[in-house]
Amino acid sequence: MISVYAKCSSFNDARNLFDEMPHRNIVSWTTMVSAFTNSGMPNEALKLYNEMLESKTEQPNQFLYSAVLKACGLAGNVKLGKLVHDHIFQTKLDVDIVLMNALLDMYVKCGSLMDAQRVFYEIPCKNATSWNTLILGHAKQGLIGDAMKLFDKTPEPDIVSWNSIIAGLVDNASAHALQFVSMMHVKGLKLDEFTFPNALKACGLCDELMLGREIHCYIVKSGFESSCYCISALIDMYSNCKLLGEAMKIFDQFSRNSAVSESLALWNSMLSGSVANGDYVEALSMIAHMHHSGVHFDFYTFSTALKICIYFQNSSLESQVHGLVITSGYELDCVIGSILIDLYAKQGNINNALRLFERLPDKDVVAWSSLIAGCARFGSDKLAFSLFMDMIHLDLQIDHFVISIVLKACSSLASHQRGKQVHALCLKKGYEAERVITTALIDMYAKCGDIQDALALFDCLSEIDTMSWTTLGMWDSLSKVREAVKKVGKKGAGKSWIEISSSTSWNAFILGHAKPGLNGGVLKLIYQILEPDCVSWNSMVAGLVDNASPHELKFVS
Repeated sequence: MISVYAKCSSFNDARNLFDEMPHRNIVSWTTMVSAFTNSGMPNEALKLYNEMLESKTEQPNQFLYSAVLKACGLAGNVKLGKLVHDHIFQTKLDVDIVLMNALLDMYVKCGSLMDAQRVFYEIPCKNATSWNTLILGHAKQGLIGDAMKLFDKTPEPDIVSWNSIIAGLVDNASAHALQFVSMMHVKGLKLDEFTFPNALKACGLCDELMLGREIHCYIVKSGFESSCYCISALIDMYSNCKLLGEAMKIFDQFSRNSAVSESLALWNSMLSGSVANGDYVEALSMIAHMHHSGVHFDFYTFSTALKICIYFQNSSLESQVHGLVITSGYELDCVIGSILIDLYAKQGNINNALRLFERLPDKDVVAWSSLIAGCARFGSDKLAFSLFMDMIHLDLQIDHFVISIVLKACSSLASHQRGKQVHALCLKKGYEAERVITTALIDMYAKCGDIQDALALFDCLSEIDTMSWTTLGMWDSLSKVREAVKKVGKKGAGKSWIEISSSTSWNAFILGHAKPGLNGGVLKLIYQILEPDCVSWNSMVAGLVDNASPHELKFVS
């Protein structure tokens, strides 16, 4: 019954039935773990596995380990996967080729190719699945040369081997994917329902509409026109080639007579196409129709629906979709939870975003980045910096986006000390050479009044662009900026010196000089402007209000 509920996407009913069982054996634990894993909720599956270990009521077997390894691969949890790896060898289950292939697949999905290779070479009797899994792992990481070497070493490359190479090329947006499809055809290998979708995806990526139409005809000729994979890929291909009408025709033709699971895949493809083409109104209409038709949303449907909510910024719609997410058991899913946090953070509803963030069992970089960006955007700069420090203490991966956001928060706080901490991290991570980071650092130091450090960074730029000049708006006089710009031959794209000397630029320099108390420079700038306007005088007053002398105030009046 648990399996039946899970296949019908009734996860709450499945879990309630499981929780009500007076005695659970290894079969019931495995069924429930597999149900969560196969339904796109790997973190829930791993949580349940840990519950079983803590209960000490059952000893895991090869079937449970296979389900758990699949969940680890989907969740990217290589740490738990390695623990399972140890248990497999301790219990001498490493003779099971199916289980070893599951272990190999877990490492590949987690991006740990070194560990995958070790497992591969430890398998005494490798089968086609072993070879193909490692080939696909290298190809998906863009290591096409290594994948080809493995392909050449494969005792008997089969259709899966070819599909693995093609899938890897497609994932790396390589035009060579279509060449391999052609080679398969020339060699007399029969293209199947996995080859065709990859070929169509390559056509969509390369905007090869004519070739895509030819493959469409070949699909019909080969008898795969009713394959869910092929139909979904056709919808994606026509959508990517900006032919939503063609995609909709195929969707309408096959969605009505498809099984529930296949129908959902087609709905998701059509939704994705509408969003990719910017037709959010049609996408929203489809979401409503799906709901009223009783179609059960899956992980992908919810992620698309939430992106639609972000676009429309409609609180009523967001509440309805969030309610469906909760009742379907997806709220605390890592990816769905991250999108929800991003949604509330972009609204400025930091409290809701923070509450969900605290409840999320597994927080990815998107969840952290979204919350930090939301805090910084809506004035909670101290909270943004605090969350950033938590990321550092947890040794989480920090990218350029997060650092640039936190530097802006330091600028808003005029916190020189915090900015220095972030700068130290940039040096440690080797990010200082990145243009976006350097510009953000210059901006932070300038706004904190540390002109010397701002100038030092400015001088270190290997290639100085207009943004860098704009950021450094607190030089002691505009003439120095002009002189330095002339030396490197830089000016704003499409701008003459007259345009650069516009009132907007002058006013920015005036405010930049006045804020830190460089009043002499302000007066010189006012004298240099041919026709100071109202904004020029306001900029001067705004900057001088806290530190002007009576003489200077008299001059302004």
